Amino acid sequence: MHMFDEKAEKMPRKKLQELQLKRLKAIVMYAYDNVPFYRKKFDEAGVEPNIKSFEDLEKLPFTTKDELRQNMPFGLLAKPMEEYVELHASSGTTGEPITVCYTRHDLEIWAEVMARCLAMAGLTKRDVFQIPIPYGTFTGAFGFHYGGQKIGALIVPTGKGQSERQIRLMKYYGTTFIAGIASYALHLANVARKMGIEPSELNVRNGIFGAEMFTKAMKERIMEEWNMDVHDIYGLTEMCGPGVSADCDEHDGLHLWEDHFYAEIIDPKTGERIDTEEEGELVLTTLTKEGMPIIRYRTRDITFLYEGICNCGRTHVRHAPIKGRSDDMLIIKGTNIFPSQVEEAIMKNEKVGNNWLMIVERKGDMDDVIVKVEGKRKYSDEERKKIEEELQKEIKIITTLGMKVEIVEPDSLPKHEGKAKRVIDKRVNQ
Repeated sequence: MHMFDEKAEKMPRKKLQELQLKRLKAIVMYAYDNVPFYRKKFDEAGVEPNIKSFEDLEKLPFTTKDELRQNMPFGLLAKPMEEYVELHASSGTTGEPITVCYTRHDLEIWAEVMARCLAMAGLTKRDVFQIPIPYGTFTGAFGFHYGGQKIGALIVPTGKGQSERQIRLMKYYGTTFIAGIASYALHLANVARKMGIEPSELNVRNGIFGAEMFTKAMKERIMEEWNMDVHDIYGLTEMCGPGVSADCDEHDGLHLWEDHFYAEIIDPKTGERIDTEEEGELVLTTLTKEGMPIIRYRTRDITFLYEGICNCGRTHVRHAPIKGRSDDMLIIKGTNIFPSQVEEAIMKNEKVGNNWLMIVERKGDMDDVIVKVEGKRKYSDEERKKIEEELQKEIKIITTLGMKVEIVEPDSLPKHEGKAKRVIDKRVNQ
């Protein structure tokens, strides 16, 4: 069991909730007093910023991604411009990027929560920590970098891409810990084999991945390919970047750092709060961010909160791995489908590779879906047909929908060094 700050991570629930409420009261008033956007928003909604209980928070309006975009790049800052020392931006996968500016205090908090996540995944000052993530305005690499430095690990800042170089450096420096995007870890395993290197024979023994859909089946595939322990990390640029939560050695949900973030789960359609352990949309409020406080932010990420204290001893609430985003959900033949469900079925099959693509289009009055999956090798027609039937059956069990599956040759589908694009929905143009 690895803890960076045992006192904070094992804080008694009563004390943790008292701290949360104290910080919640302060941040709501701070946002009202220092961010014109929030003053106007609260005034127009006819609500006062004087929070007295967790329930009072429900009276305040949500903050949405569209509202952030409308006030970019600097319309949500709470401090004079000279107080900021760094900015980062979202990857812009669903529109214009969201820009977030950090004060020195904000960077210290980010390093702290990242150190907790990395230590929970097993990072120590004895590790050689390779970071194959873009070092530009994207938050990912810097969060891992700052957290790793706070722990005292040796950082190898390899940055984006150049996959063969990544493998060579892993071997040269004896890398023991990696971070990044799960699908890229699987891609690196394939690259290593093409170089004549078995991934499991490298020194890498721990990894932490996030930034995209990350199913249990994908986690198991990475563990098998690399012979390493794998942890899930969650975050979003609007909060700080990665570091909002991560899973411990129990691998039973992700611990969300409640001394820095307040979490709610709502019905994405009605906006009403729903019960613990009921699936809905995650809503987050920053509790310690001074540069750009965010109140009741609709993340659009679908999950649920766990009841009870984890066996690891940490007291901070856990949430389930992100199932998908409310705006990623597809409605096919009247059924709600998340790409993660299809991936779960694919990753269970040892005869297929790690790259796949789902294409949805309208044929006449009906939705038509084809799932293209790379085989691990070239198969005969008979072998290919059998694998396709296996996958069709498993996908139907998980989604209740029949989908056509096509096994294609290895390395024939588009590769992604960032977040993998898994769905092409042609219906939007039909």
